[in-house]
Amino acid sequence: EVIEQMMMGEDIIGKTILEPSAGSGNIVDWLKKNGAGEVIACENDPTLLKILRGKCDILTEDFLTVTSEQVSHIDYIVMNPPFSQDARHILHAFDIAPAGCTIIALCNSSSVNPGYRDTKEEQRLQETIDLYGQSDYLGECFSSAERRTNVHVAMVKLYKPGEGASEFDGYFFS
Repeated sequence: EVIEQMMMGEDIIGKTILEPSAGSGNIVDWLKKNGAGEVIACENDPTLLKILRGKCDILTEDFLTVTSEQVSHIDYIVMNPPFSQDARHILHAFDIAPAGCTIIALCNSSSVNPGYRDTKEEQRLQETIDLYGQSDYLGECFSSAERRTNVHVAMVKLYKPGEGASEFDGYFFS
């Protein structure tokens, strides 16, 4: 249900998507089942990585080491990062995403609630959301999940400005 809500209104048919905190691959499975062209992932837990290798290509184990050059061809980043580092992961995704990429992420709702904790990363995340996207409160959507948590969850959607490599096609410069 949460993945359905995350992806509502998004056209992923034939798109290349990165799942940077893939776990056992629930988001990967959903994306492939619903028409994604290619799904690549990162996961640093060795046990989960073994499960994931049979589902998609692995870019690297540690998402925070991924560079913009490695993901210059992707259309979406869809993620459920560790809630203890959610702002850091979402900001890294936005920083490395190519022009025209959409980032869809779950996070602890306090990370996008101005005035709650207000670390520098959370302040920067809120500024990025204000400029390039939106956040929606989802509530305790994982209270009955496979890996349960009572964390209040928010969803962030960010849209990287630009249209990618063809942004200036058709323009003539003298």
